[in-house]
Amino acid sequence: MKNAVSVVLAFLFAFIVFTVVSIPAPIALQLAQSHIPPNVRLGTVTGTLWDGQVSGVQYQNVQLNDVKWQLNGWGLLTGQVQGKINFGNARQSSEISGRSHFAVSLFGNDIELENTTLRFSVEQAMRQVNLPLPVDAKGRVILELDEYMSGQPYCENLKGDISSPDIQVKGMSGWFSVGELSGVLSCKSGDIAIVVEPENLLGLRADATLAENMQFKVAGNVKPDASLPKEVHDAVKYLGRPDSQGRYPVSL
Repeated sequence: MKNAVSVVLAFLFAFIVFTVVSIPAPIALQLAQSHIPPNVRLGTVTGTLWDGQVSGVQYQNVQLNDVKWQLNGWGLLTGQVQGKINFGNARQSSEISGRSHFAVSLFGNDIELENTTLRFSVEQAMRQVNLPLPVDAKGRVILELDEYMSGQPYCENLKGDISSPDIQVKGMSGWFSVGELSGVLSCKSGDIAIVVEPENLLGLRADATLAENMQFKVAGNVKPDASLPKEVHDAVKYLGRPDSQGRYPVSL
């Protein structure tokens, strides 16, 4: 009798696991529809709940293409949804792309990221920031996160860097390069902090902070390299008076 019960329980357990693992992603999406914000638009969904793909995800003016995910069922034993995600085409500089290993708590809003890469354009980044001077720029931004843990308002732990290999700026005589810009990311009292490394043609040194309610602040100075066009040197004069070392203040 005990053997028969064990066989039945084993069969039921295997059936439940098989059903959950093989449930089609579109059906899982329908079940979760009430939890998806109304301003999020999803494209065609294929695959299963554990290994699926959606052709596109749009949120306001942000578009992600070819979003693929794989979930690790063992993470459920620790009260987390764990897995990895890939999206976009890294070869298309105008397209947002990236990858990440993630863990999301089932009993709260905690999120953990590891080995994360996010690529987007300079133009897309500039739409989120109010600049003191009108600037037309283009290029690519690459965000690399070794580790991230969510917190209030944004983070509890953050280690990574952000860079743009070659920023192009439009001047009176056409486009010209200001070279590479890069910075180190960290978490300070829940805010996201960026320290811009000084080795760049703009001579930009800055501490930037993303605080609660998307309040973005920058404090630093800039001293353009002599190799940059005259219009760059003329433009920075509008930032204020230079200090004794010829550096102009930057404050946003």
